[in-house]
Formats: sequence, structure tokens, C-alpha cells
Amino acid sequence: MKVIKSLLVQLFTGTNVVTILLLWACCLVTYISPAAYPRLTLLALAFPAFLLVNALFIPFWLIFKIRRTWIPLVGFVACASFVRDYLPLNIPQQSDRAEDATLSVLSYNTHHFGDSKQQEKDSVNKACYYLTNSNADIICLQESKNKQDFTDEMEKKGYEFAFRKEFCLYSRLHIIEVDTLALEGHPCHAMRALLQDGKDTVLLLNVHLQSNLISLELKAAYREALEKHERDSLSKELPPILRLISEAMPLRAAQTDSLASLVEAWLPKPVIVCGDFNDTPVSYAHRMLTRHLTSAYRQSGNGLGFTFQEKGFPVRIDHILFDSNTWESSKTQVVKHISSSDHFPIRTKLARKRP
Repeated sequence: MKVIKSLLVQLFTGTNVVTILLLWACCLVTYISPAAYPRLTLLALAFPAFLLVNALFIPFWLIFKIRRTWIPLVGFVACASFVRDYLPLNIPQQSDRAEDATLSVLSYNTHHFGDSKQQEKDSVNKACYYLTNSNADIICLQESKNKQDFTDEMEKKGYEFAFRKEFCLYSRLHIIEVDTLALEGHPCHAMRALLQDGKDTVLLLNVHLQSNLISLELKAAYREALEKHERDSLSKELPPILRLISEAMPLRAAQTDSLASLVEAWLPKPVIVCGDFNDTPVSYAHRMLTRHLTSAYRQSGNGLGFTFQEKGFPVRIDHILFDSNTWESSKTQVVKHISSSDHFPIRTKLARKRP
């Protein structure tokens, strides 16, 4: 009996160690450009699975071999920064800053206000009503269109407005200039705006990085296989999805590199980057853009915070980043009661740091 128990302990120890090594590998591949190894960088998508398995080993060892609890804990500590990016836990804090010293930023991929999903008009109106009454100082919309009645209402509320291609910007800060950036891929652009914030000029990048271009039919087939627990169907539907993702990754990498260069050239002046990255917090795109910027959700969000709401694809791919020399964030949240798009809005408050 002791021999069997010893063998099982060794087996589970080995399994835990392998899980940790794979978890670390998920983190390490974010340092590799997908342009060089697109299939290898797909491993980052498995981060939540290995994170969960490693977490389950903690109660397992507490029950069966308490002295081995250190193994999964070491696994977490070694990739703690990535865990915090993916699953932040922050204690809500009351800001002592006056409201006029804070900047409320909201980002939302409207998916053309649900037109492609044939949402009821009431659902679209709820989204517009929410945005109109959000009281955000900066509203960045992607996959949007110029809805004239909505824009008129926003202008009445004191917002300046800019529309370029699929991007809309509503700002209570004065818009100095605005243009689009030619980036490789489809969509092949981002909105670049300069905003006047007191004596400072803020660089705002409203982005929509390369989509994975997974068809509605392919998504539906994958969800159906997932719901019915059909392994054969899953093994059939998953490879083409992964192929499309691996084809999009190098394009996103090129777009990310271009945006990161813009940010680095502008710093140490104030920078805000927000939009639909089409990449999770554990990815090359997110890591490159947070080398010099801070993720608002990491700093003041809580939980998984999924911003993409299609069933079977739970991910947080919408982000708000800022330079931490200028601001600190609070009350970052995903607004899950607005459902006219396949995305949820994400918003945060940025408070000026004291000199």
C-alpha cells in the first residue's frame, strides 16, 4: 500500500511540475514575435487552462501531501506578473482626488451597434443611451459609424467629435488634431488623436488590431460541439480556428510594433491607448504595449473581466492602457449590461498623480 501511495505521489508530483513548465512556457512565448513562430505563440492561449490545473493542485496537496503544496505556489510566484494581468484582484479604494482632477475613459467595440447581429432597435438605443449618459470624458468607439442623432446629442453635452473610417472619438478635452494610421493587415488602421489636457498634450491611440476573421458559421459549429461535448466535432472544428488565429497573429505583431514605436517616441508626455486588441492579457501584443504603459484593468480591475461576450469564446481582448508617470487608475470595470455588440464596454478613471 505504501509503495502504491508513493508511486501516486510521484506521479502527481511529475504532473504538477509538467503543468508548471507549460504554464511558464505560455508566458515565455509572449516574448517571441508571432511573425517568427506563429504556431508556437498559440501556446499563450492555453495559459488559463494550465493556470486552473495548477491552482487545483493546491487543495490536492493540502489534503494528500501538505509538504508538497510549495510546488504549485512556486509555479504561481514565477509567473505572478502574468497571473495579475490575467486575473487581477484589487481592493477597491476611495480616491481622494476631486472629480475635476480625474479623467474618465471608455472604450467600446460597437460592432456597428449590433447591425450584423440584427439586434432589436431597442438594444441599440440602450447602448446609445448608456454612452450618452456615461459621463465619460473620453469615449473611443471601434467598428462604429457616425450615427447623426447620437452625435448631435453628444455635442449638446459638450463633447467634441471626430470620425475616421471605423473609429469614433467623443472628447470633453479639446481635440487638437486627429488622423488615421496605416497599419498592415485588416483592419489596417488606428485612430491617432492629440488632446489638450490643461498644459499637456495627450497622445490618444484608438486601436482595432487585426481580427482573427473567424466566420459566424465556424463559431456556431464550434459552440455546438462544445455544448454537446462532442469530441470528434471539436477535433474537427478547432484546427481551422487555430489556423486563422495563427495567421492573424503575425499581422497583429507588426501592428503592435508600429504602435509601440509611436508610444516610445511620445513618452514621457501623456499617453492613452485603448481599443480592441483582439488579444488576451497574456499575449505578445499586450506585453509589447505594456512595456512602457500600465493596464488599467490590471491596476484597478477585478476578476477575469471578459469583454468578448460570444458564448464559447470567453476572453478579455479590449484594454485601456496609460502611462503611469501621469496617472493612476481606479474603478476599472467591464460594463456587462450593454449587449447590442459582441463586445462589452470597458471603462476606467484616471487620476493625475501629484507632482
